Amino acid sequence: MLTVIEDEAFFAPARQYIDEIVQLTEYPERGWIVRFRALIHDAHFRWLWSKVAQNVWEFADARAHGTSARIKLGLKRAVLRTLAFRPLLSSMTRLEQALSWFFRPTRELDDLFRRLAPDLVFNTSHIHGQAGELPAKVARRLGYRVAGFIFSWDNLTSRSRIFVPYDHYLVWHEPMKRQLLDLYPGIPEKTIHVTGTPQFDFHFDPQYILPRQELCARLGIDPARPFILWTTGVTFHFREEEKHIETVIGMLEKLGVKDVPQLVVRVYVKGLGEEMRAFSRRSFPDVVFPAAGWDERWATPRYDDLEMYTSLLHHAAVSINAASTVTLEFLMLDKPVINIGFDPPGSTLAHADRWSRHIDFDHFKPIAESGATMIARSVEDMHAMLQRSLENPAELHEKRQAYMGAVFGNLLDGHAGERVAAVLLDIVRSYAGTGRG
Repeated sequence: MLTVIEDEAFFAPARQYIDEIVQLTEYPERGWIVRFRALIHDAHFRWLWSKVAQNVWEFADARAHGTSARIKLGLKRAVLRTLAFRPLLSSMTRLEQALSWFFRPTRELDDLFRRLAPDLVFNTSHIHGQAGELPAKVARRLGYRVAGFIFSWDNLTSRSRIFVPYDHYLVWHEPMKRQLLDLYPGIPEKTIHVTGTPQFDFHFDPQYILPRQELCARLGIDPARPFILWTTGVTFHFREEEKHIETVIGMLEKLGVKDVPQLVVRVYVKGLGEEMRAFSRRSFPDVVFPAAGWDERWATPRYDDLEMYTSLLHHAAVSINAASTVTLEFLMLDKPVINIGFDPPGSTLAHADRWSRHIDFDHFKPIAESGATMIARSVEDMHAMLQRSLENPAELHEKRQAYMGAVFGNLLDGHAGERVAAVLLDIVRSYAGTGRG
């Protein structure tokens, strides 16, 4: 196992299956290679022109203050428009791969792979940094087979261009496979494997689901009353979210339902702003802010947090989130979801920061259009949707089932991790006797 994580506690449950743990280092590359890669990424975004890419350009407009900055931005965009063509992007990507190899910042990885002689190198996330990407590139150049996992549902339209020439790709579901083929038509279809995503497996494992009484005791809430689960987003993307939460807190007793709901606010550890930190320390009746069991150094959930989070999903009555993966998790459990499509009351956000933009992002828009989730466009919408969700949670049952069935099929069964392992073994077997890797 090659990893940047140094905490042995993360590996303890699987330690018996690991022969050796190798600590990865992020080696600084030459500045001009980093800049060239960024240029390709920006040109890729201009060619892709997804809603996220458009929003990135809008942010750049907002940051370009003064004549000089606007001229530089205009010149850069002229260059990007010139480069934003699929054949040219493919050629530039191949050049980047060659330069990254020829000017690689270390030969230690060469020695490592020759010593290990792996049958397959599997990069578990293609978008989380050079510490993982450089080894994948080096292994591929040395002739070893390399596979990559498309880590999340938005990665193909909101994250970087794929720079590693993987031999195989693992994806969540068929729509993601079709999207990958559309964006990178040179990838042979047979090398894309649909497995589901292991991050959802915990939600189907009874050992991670606490009894309601025990969960509520840990939270300090009343198990006889329903609770709403609010999961916050990254502060940079969802500014002044605390104003939204405070607005909903004021609604709880005015909903007109039989049992006044409680509110559990799970604050996202990564990208947490000072305003949200301060807000979570305040005291409100019937509102709790449970501490997330994440290791902040590695931005990774601990096993006890997986138990808490899965239990929250199973026992919550309603989800409120901006437009996150939590939406999928509630839909797969056939529970009501309210997404937020309006700015926080009393805020004066710039147009580039508007909350509604997330509803239109390429990965999320199909959910919004399916009717499986509710999109609140105003405070009045939020009030009405909360009341409907609490009084008639089965209202959107058929639409939820239809959307999740059409996208995931039978892949939501708690066995995605096993399918990933089986695919990796099949890949290794397919190359048996064909030479290196």
